[in-house]
Amino acid sequence: MSTRRAFTLVDVLAVVTFLMLVIAFILPMLNFNRRSASGLQRSTQMRGIHTAMVLYSQGNNTYYPGFDAQGNRLEDYSTEYRFQLMLDEKYFTGEYIISPAENKIALTKTGIKPTTENYSYALLNLCVLDSPRIAEWKDVSNPKAAVASDRAVALNDTGDIKSVHTNQSPDGGSEWRGSVAWNDNHVTFEATHILATQYGDQSTKVDNLFDTKLGSMVYSGDEIIIDSTSLHKPADE
Repeated sequence: MSTRRAFTLVDVLAVVTFLMLVIAFILPMLNFNRRSASGLQRSTQMRGIHTAMVLYSQGNNTYYPGFDAQGNRLEDYSTEYRFQLMLDEKYFTGEYIISPAENKIALTKTGIKPTTENYSYALLNLCVLDSPRIAEWKDVSNPKAAVASDRAVALNDTGDIKSVHTNQSPDGGSEWRGSVAWNDNHVTFEATHILATQYGDQSTKVDNLFDTKLGSMVYSGDEIIIDSTSLHKPADE
């Protein structure tokens, strides 16, 4: 008659060790899959915003929202109104202009001008009409011209910035990482806001996306580049 051998301490330790190895193998894969899914969503939304610009331009003589069909800048060319023009044409929904890294309020009706509570991204600066970047606010398929991006978020009053995907660097200073849409509809996730760009006939290898020299991204209004909202909130918020 056979007898069933009881588990020994060695057997238990062997099982526990095996389970720990399995968990150690699976967890990084799950984290990688989550990061990959989030990255794909970021790229998809940014590409969708640029696609909406192109669709808008097809009925506007190649010009993106903010200009009329004759190439004249609109009286209201704010980032908010440019997003409204695309929302009103239903090129995307309100959720589409909110980063998956943020909780904001998605607009569900047309005819409403969004506020910074309703979107996450920055669009090309249109303030200076004789800037080379103005030539890129139309469908010219330039792979070296950035036309939309994750915004810059102020870390302090000294000019240091981050993005919604980064926290302050341990040694201080700026640490921005984010998605950038280029004018040929490709999207990249960049580890810095200093990039090689070309606008019109002017190119540089050290273009700061968040100044006003060449490539320049505006988050709010006509010329507010840096989101400093968090600096002005009460301490208990």
